[in-house]
Amino acid sequence: MAPSATINLHRPPSQVDAHLNDYFLNEMIHSISESASHALQTSSDAKRAYQERKRLQLGGTAVKEEEPARIAKNQKNDLDEAHRIRMDAAGYKVGWSLAERLSRDKPRFSKATPDPLEVIKFICKDIWTAMYNKQVDNLRTNHRGIYVIQDHSYRAFLRVSVPKGYESEMDEICRKMVIFPSAVIRGALMNLGIQSIVSVEIAIPQCTFQIRTAITSPNPNTPPGNPNPNKQN
Repeated sequence: MAPSATINLHRPPSQVDAHLNDYFLNEMIHSISESASHALQTSSDAKRAYQERKRLQLGGTAVKEEEPARIAKNQKNDLDEAHRIRMDAAGYKVGWSLAERLSRDKPRFSKATPDPLEVIKFICKDIWTAMYNKQVDNLRTNHRGIYVIQDHSYRAFLRVSVPKGYESEMDEICRKMVIFPSAVIRGALMNLGIQSIVSVEIAIPQCTFQIRTAITSPNPNTPPGNPNPNKQN
């Protein structure tokens, strides 16, 4: 019997479409972008209303406004940052919950002195399989707290498409997309007692995550706030 067939014998039947996670991630990018845009627009409207009230209080004296080009640039930066924060928070919570669920029926990793390499292997095998139905393709480490995870064909990228002539948008979409798995890694590691900084590089369809680790002591019962949500590359 083929190895893959043997694995399938021990895998519980799935009640969810195997591609749901991929499509969900694509839609989440658009939904979060719209949410961030709406929040920023609301804030901008409130700021303009405040400036108008201030102008009236000054007896009609005009309040200096920013140049349109600068406003547009600032709005784009604010929107990108708002999107990143929302995607990062969602991924962090998913990673925390996945680690809790998938490690439930296994010998629990030591919270006092977790072995970072074993925890990283758990992410590469169990968590990646739960999310993408495959393990990562490569794991490297310098044995000094830095780990590199490579997925040579990141599955979520395969569901991304743009109209002909808009290929440049593909890179931007994928960069927004990888914020989520980066945060999943951080959330899972924190649940298992390891604080981390995760950066990512993409070369479509490949995805490379670099993880810098430090042992910590989180509350094992409640997902903590999202510590140090570093900006993804």
